[in-house]
Amino acid sequence: MLKLKRMMYISGSFSKAVFVLLFLAVQGKVSAQEVSEQEVSEQDTLRTFGPRIGIDLVPFFYYFTEPKIIGAELSVDFEIYKNLYPVFELGYSSTSVSEETFDYESAGNYARAGIDYNLLKLKDRSEHHIMTVGFRYGISVFKHSSENILIYSDYWGDYISEPHENSLRGHWIELVGGIKVEVVSNLYMGWLLRYKFLLNQNMDPVMIPAHIPGYGNGVDTSTFGFSYSIFYMIPLIKK
Repeated sequence: MLKLKRMMYISGSFSKAVFVLLFLAVQGKVSAQEVSEQEVSEQDTLRTFGPRIGIDLVPFFYYFTEPKIIGAELSVDFEIYKNLYPVFELGYSSTSVSEETFDYESAGNYARAGIDYNLLKLKDRSEHHIMTVGFRYGISVFKHSSENILIYSDYWGDYISEPHENSLRGHWIELVGGIKVEVVSNLYMGWLLRYKFLLNQNMDPVMIPAHIPGYGNGVDTSTFGFSYSIFYMIPLIKK
């Protein structure tokens, strides 16, 4: 299990490196973009409203980490009131580790719901760049299992423990902050930094999950997460 923890640590380090690179790339985009200084009154400017659907690109990078994590995540948000965006996120994640002393698997679905508030004030209502803070409630329904666990003992002799499998529910809360930039009409790119707090670490009294889909390693009662997504807003209403 120590080797599994080291591998999870390597995966976490990789995601942090990806976070830094993507953060710098988007920051450069935002810094280079000029916000229009032309005074446009609200009654003369139309603003587009509609659901914004996004796909998180970060899970695809985990496919190349060790251990390999396979997953995908979609999100949708909508400006129901000025600067106020309810958000819903759905995803799937799984991992499988096979070593000399153990085999471990974890797979399942997860969902998050919350709200974002836009802090960025733009003079032109037709612009849709946002800088948000918010929160999420997350839940994961998944199954994890371990088998072929070889325990070394000079006194009692080496032996293989009984397999263990359990279906679990994980719950957590996230504080989030990030930006979305409209690169072309209705097409967005942006990042989101997450700080997560696990609410039920003792969901399995026998074995702490090494991978909770949507959250991370169950050993950590709090952890950081990162999303970098592409979005498309379906233009339903202009007013």
